[in-house]
Amino acid sequence: MHRTHMTLNQASLNQPLIVRAVHPFNVPEEWVHWLEDIGFLAGEHAMILKQPFIAGGALVVRIGLSTFALHPQEAACVEVTALT
Repeated sequence: MHRTHMTLNQASLNQPLIVRAVHPFNVPEEWVHWLEDIGFLAGEHAMILKQPFIAGGALVVRIGLSTFALHPQEAACVEVTALT
């Protein structure tokens, strides 16, 4: 099985993902805690369900059994592994 590492905002639509870690890339440290609080934890399954129509728009992301809208800057904090 081939695995590709990237950030959540770089993932393809409907691509199965596993969260590896959350990092504060040029954002406040609190963002890491917030993302972890809503379920972006190492080992969780994730998937991009909808990509934005306009640049800078929100991505719709499934994490575990929950669905959230994340701005690209928030999604860039989430390191994932693509399962292909």
